[in-house]
Amino acid sequence: MERNSESRSLFKRSGGQIPALAQSCPDLSRWFETGLGQEILTQQLALAQPLVERLFGYHLMQASVACQVDFAACSRINHRFRLSPCMVGDAAALVEFEQLPLPSESIDVVLLHHLLDFAPHPHQVLREAARVLIPGGHMVLIGFNPFSLLGLNRVFRSSSPYQRGNQLRAARVADWMNLLDLQAGPIERGFFRLPVQHRDLLAKTSWMERMGTRFHLPWGGFYIIVARKEVARMRTIKINWRGERKPALSAVPSSPRVAARDRHLKR
Repeated sequence: MERNSESRSLFKRSGGQIPALAQSCPDLSRWFETGLGQEILTQQLALAQPLVERLFGYHLMQASVACQVDFAACSRINHRFRLSPCMVGDAAALVEFEQLPLPSESIDVVLLHHLLDFAPHPHQVLREAARVLIPGGHMVLIGFNPFSLLGLNRVFRSSSPYQRGNQLRAARVADWMNLLDLQAGPIERGFFRLPVQHRDLLAKTSWMERMGTRFHLPWGGFYIIVARKEVARMRTIKINWRGERKPALSAVPSSPRVAARDRHLKR
C-alpha cells in the first residue's frame, strides 16, 4: 500500500501540494541562474523573440517566475510592464495572478512565462489573463513539456524547485484556451538535450538539439503557444415596426424561360 501511494503521488499532484507563486518564485528565479536554467532561458528567448516582435498594440503585460531575461525587449509596443508575484527583479507591481488588478479587455499582448507550471490554480490564472486581453489581442505562453526528458526529470525527482509544480501538456493548455475564446496557433518546442547541470555535457548533447529542431520532434523540454483572442460581437438590428410603408411583395421568376413567357403574355 505504501508503494502504491508513493507512485501515485509522483504522477498526480494536487493543487494543495503546490505552494503559492509568492513562495516558490524566489527559489525558481535562483534555479534559472544555474547552468541548466540559463541554457533553457537562452533557447526560450531565441524562439520567443521572433514571435513577440511581430505582435502589435498599445500595452504589453509580461509575467514570469524568472527575472533574468526580458522576453518583451524586442517588442515594438511602447508601453511594456512586468508583473511579479514576489519581490524579485524590476517588476512594476506585486500581484496575485488569480485576481489581476487590471480592467477587462485592456491589454493587447499578455506574456506568461511558466506561471501555469507553478501556480496552485493554473486554470484561474489563465482565465484572468484571458479576461484582461482585448478582442484580437495575443497571448504568448511558455511552459514545460511533461512528455520530454526534462519533464520526466521533473516527475521522478523533487529536490529542485522547478520539479515541484504542475504537469500540463500543450494540448491540454490549448483546450483550456479554446474554452476562453483563445485560438492557439502552431506550437513551438525547444530543449531536446539531456537535462543536466554540467555545461560540458550540455555542449556534447547539442546534436540532440539540432535533430529535434530539424525534424520538429514533439518531445522538446518546453513549448511556446501563441493564441489570439477571438470574440464574436453581436450587432443589434433595429426594425421600425410602426412604419406606414409595408414591404412590397412580388413574385420572382424561377427561370429566364418563365420570365420571357410572362413578358409575352403581358403584351
